[in-house]
Amino acid sequence: MGRGRAFAVCLTTALLMLTVVLAGCTSSVNNNNTSTLSTRTSENVSMTTTTNATKKTHGEPLTAGQGQNFTITLRSNPSTGYHWEPHFDSAALSLTDSVYAGDPNPHNLVGVPGFQVFTFQGLAKGTTTITFNNVSPSQSVTEQTLYKVAVT
Repeated sequence: MGRGRAFAVCLTTALLMLTVVLAGCTSSVNNNNTSTLSTRTSENVSMTTTTNATKKTHGEPLTAGQGQNFTITLRSNPSTGYHWEPHFDSAALSLTDSVYAGDPNPHNLVGVPGFQVFTFQGLAKGTTTITFNNVSPSQSVTEQTLYKVAVT
């Protein structure tokens, strides 16, 4: 009877731990769609695999002077295995930095989302496009967001 009880205790503990881990991986994502001249934030990032990528183009182009830095901020949650990959004309723009900033997390939960902040520098005058692909752990593109950039 001692083995059966030990097994039940271990099983209960394992299920409780799994519940805590799964609860930490879920959180609400606020729709933070703030904009400034140099920074834009996308809407919530879908974290489920889809067969056809959602494609979104932002209306007004960003404007940056030649040699000037600007940022684009996208909702992100790297703990899920999804990540943003920027694609752009390297003759027109340079990616100077990419930093992840997590949302406030006063309870130290696992899996809390945040923002990926991409800093670019305008190199050549003209208009170009940056395409951000949200890539799943299986390397499929689940979402695309496009930004037009005018370098003056």
